[in-house]
Amino acid sequence: MLLLAIALLGKPALAQGNGSDSTVQLTVAAPPSDAEALAAVARELLERLGMQVELRRVERLDLRELRQPLHNQPYFARVWVALGKTGKARLYLEHAARDRVLVRDVTGDAHNPELLREELGHILQTAVEGLKAGEEIGAPRDEALKQVDAEEAAAAQPTKAVPAAPAPTEAPPQPQKRRNFRFGPRYEAVWLGDTGHFEDGPGAVLGALLPDSERFGLELGGFFHRPMKVEGTPVGARLQSLALNALITFDAWQGGRARLRLGAGIGADFVRVSPFANAGQDVQLAKSHWSKLALGRLAATYAHGVGSFMDLELTLGAVLDPNGTHYVFQSSAGATDVLSPWPVRPLLSLGATVP
Repeated sequence: MLLLAIALLGKPALAQGNGSDSTVQLTVAAPPSDAEALAAVARELLERLGMQVELRRVERLDLRELRQPLHNQPYFARVWVALGKTGKARLYLEHAARDRVLVRDVTGDAHNPELLREELGHILQTAVEGLKAGEEIGAPRDEALKQVDAEEAAAAQPTKAVPAAPAPTEAPPQPQKRRNFRFGPRYEAVWLGDTGHFEDGPGAVLGALLPDSERFGLELGGFFHRPMKVEGTPVGARLQSLALNALITFDAWQGGRARLRLGAGIGADFVRVSPFANAGQDVQLAKSHWSKLALGRLAATYAHGVGSFMDLELTLGAVLDPNGTHYVFQSSAGATDVLSPWPVRPLLSLGATVP
């Protein structure tokens, strides 16, 4: 009877002792599905060591539990795992027989949580296997919790707002850099005014800044005017001219990619005059000859940059003829005008310049 009583009383104690030596409490702060998945991995790995896993799911870890030693509790070890939304996790493990705590941080892939669960399970398996072999795992409780307390204190500190970087503002367009030299083709038309005649033709200009000046410059131009036939009775004339000019220029306005240039100067026209008689007229014609005209010239040019290599230029201006030139023929009856250009002749030209 004495032996039977001892056996009956010893069985519960033995069962209790075996339970505390073979059960690990796993507390997981995660959604239910994630907690169950982690517990399944832990059970599979710890069963190989003869251990059972008891799952407890919470919304968030209460770290005050770490400060309470595992005395008089039926667990071989307690484990807390906090799963983050970004694929990170932290594991705490406490062994009943020693006042030590293991802390491990694991960085996983938020798009592949299975890898994170496998790594946590293997950390837990290795730690339990070492504890069963008598190894010391982790650090003394006070030392391990100092790290946790420091992190809690840092998390409780209000974060200083980082001043937002000022929004980038678009820089105002900078004036296009003035070129020291420019050269390009032009096509020019000059309105003569008399009975609707005008002369036109191609040419070119060469411009340069004056030394030590940002606005004043010099411009040289040359134009070949196409032959122009002036009908008259009884004599007409065929005119063909070469125009040369030199201007002092001034940049009156300059914007981001445009500028307005004013110019004034002098010019010289070399005109070849070839008279001809109408049919049925009995007149004696003079020989063809060159006439030289001294002229003034005013111009306003609008230049607009195209890319960084070329300016398109539009020029409005006037040719000034202070001598009041007339083209006449002489007969016994007197002098008769063939062509009487205006003393102020409007001009228009279009071209482009490059450095």
